[in-house]
Amino acid sequence: MFSFHIPMKRTLTIVVLFLTSMLLFTGCTLPWQHSNSTVNSPKPTTKQLLAALHKNFRNVSAFHVTMQVNNPGKATPDRIQLLNATGDVVMPDKVKAQATVVLSGQSVTVNLISVANNQFITDPITGQWRIIKGILDPRTLTNPDTGIASLIGKVQNVSSPADDAVNGVPCWRLTGQLNAKYLAFFTGGVPSGTMLQTSAGIGKSDMLPYQLKVTGQAAAGDMTNTSRTFLISNYNENISITPPQI
Repeated sequence: MFSFHIPMKRTLTIVVLFLTSMLLFTGCTLPWQHSNSTVNSPKPTTKQLLAALHKNFRNVSAFHVTMQVNNPGKATPDRIQLLNATGDVVMPDKVKAQATVVLSGQSVTVNLISVANNQFITDPITGQWRIIKGILDPRTLTNPDTGIASLIGKVQNVSSPADDAVNGVPCWRLTGQLNAKYLAFFTGGVPSGTMLQTSAGIGKSDMLPYQLKVTGQAAAGDMTNTSRTFLISNYNENISITPPQI
C-alpha cells in the first residue's frame, strides 16, 4: 500500500509536466495540411525551420498528444515511474490526460484534469476524483516566450534538415542535444552535463513537429537508452475540458 496524498501530488506534477511540457516544447501541427507544392519546396535552413516552428506555435488552440516510454529502467518503491500517457491540451490553461504509472511497484492508471491553477486526479484504488490545488498552472508552460517552447533555443548541435516521414507524412528530420538540466524542474534532475539525444520530425508543409523523441537519462532511474516518444495530432479541434463532478 502507499499513501495517497504525497505520491499523488508527485504523480500529478510528473504527468502534467511531461504531457504538456515536452509537447509544448515540440510545438504542434495540422496533419491534414500537406500540399504537394509545399512538400516540393526547397529545403529550409535549420534556422528558418526553427523560426517558423516558434512563430506558428502561437496560433495553436488545442491538440491531442500521446507519450510512450521505452526502456524505463527499474522502478523503486520510493519513485513514481511514468510509462505512458495520452491526453488533450486546450490553450492556454487546460489539460485532460490519462497515464499509466508505477507506484510502490504496482502499475496503475490515473486520470487528471488541470484547469488554470486547479488540479483534479483520480485515486488509483477507488477511481474517485480528488482535488489538489497549487501544483501547476499550465499557463506557465504554454507561454511561447517564457514557457517550455523557449527550450527549443537551448538545443545544441542541431543538424541540417534531412528527408523523413512520420506516419506517412513527409517531414524534415532534425537531431541535436539538450542538456538534461533544463528539464530538471519536472524530472527531478540528473547529474549536471548529462546530454539528451533529441530528434524531431517536422512537417514539410507546415514546418511544425509531428514527433519528438528524447533519449537518455532525463530522470533518476533512467538508463542511457531510455527514450520518450511524443506523437501529436488533432490540432485546433473543438475540445472541451471542464472540471469533474466531485
